[in-house]
Amino acid sequence: MRNILNRFSYDDLKVVLAVGEHGNLSRASEALDMNHSTLFRRLGTIENILGLSLFLRRRSQYVPTVPGAELISLAHRVEDDVNGVLRSITEEVRGFSGEIRLTTSDALLYDYLVPLIASFTAKNPKISFSVSIGNESENLSEGQADIAFRATYNVPEHLSGRKIGSATWAVYGSRKEWEGKQIDCKHLRELEWSSFSHSLSKLKAFMWIDSNVPKEKIRFRGNSVLSVAAAVSGGIGVGLLPCMHGDENDNLVRISPVIPEIKEDLWFLAHPDVRKSAKIRDFMNHCIQHLTDERSNIFGIIP
Repeated sequence: MRNILNRFSYDDLKVVLAVGEHGNLSRASEALDMNHSTLFRRLGTIENILGLSLFLRRRSQYVPTVPGAELISLAHRVEDDVNGVLRSITEEVRGFSGEIRLTTSDALLYDYLVPLIASFTAKNPKISFSVSIGNESENLSEGQADIAFRATYNVPEHLSGRKIGSATWAVYGSRKEWEGKQIDCKHLRELEWSSFSHSLSKLKAFMWIDSNVPKEKIRFRGNSVLSVAAAVSGGIGVGLLPCMHGDENDNLVRISPVIPEIKEDLWFLAHPDVRKSAKIRDFMNHCIQHLTDERSNIFGIIP
């Protein structure tokens, strides 16, 4: 085995990858800028070193064997790792540039991310941000965003990230109407409400209201935290809101205890391949460090 490792090189992997991707020696030799007969001999030498047949020859077509397919898969991973390291080194030497695509909720963007984006771009003036507002993480898997900042209790296994706190929820009313007042939870069903639209039916807050408040008591439905908060601030009933947003809104006042069954973890998420980028890692670390340092202020629970 040691003899094989000494004789097999990264350039050999590139040869196997080119033949596997192009399917024949003519196109592979063009891609490698290598003579056709030289490539033929080189592939034969590689197979002799390994003692394996990497391709089945079918007329002009080269079809990978099982060992060939494994080496092609390895070559893809090595190529991705090399490109990732080179990008990271280049970014760190020349300074960060380009675009970071971020997806989050409107409330998290409004309350926390805007100042963090501002402080990051002040240090990295060649960086720009494209932000999409939504409540799903699928756009990370589909490559539509680089980073997601989410309140969730179900992190997809294929994503990597860091939990930085938990979001608790309580019932809020307009300060003008509810200042200095509290209400027992058993009487909440007697009030008029602002709630969430059915597009947010997976939200724990939606399910709690759906189970505890008669539908005829709901006077407003919004498809985001900010829309419901605006309705409650304007006097359209009471509403269930995350404490980290409701407590910072001067027009709102908390009128119930924290509802323990409604709790969601806050995560910065990214696809593992995306996190290889130095600028992505640096921005995530920038945000995580601030939110961790301010954890008691941001996630502390007011009685």
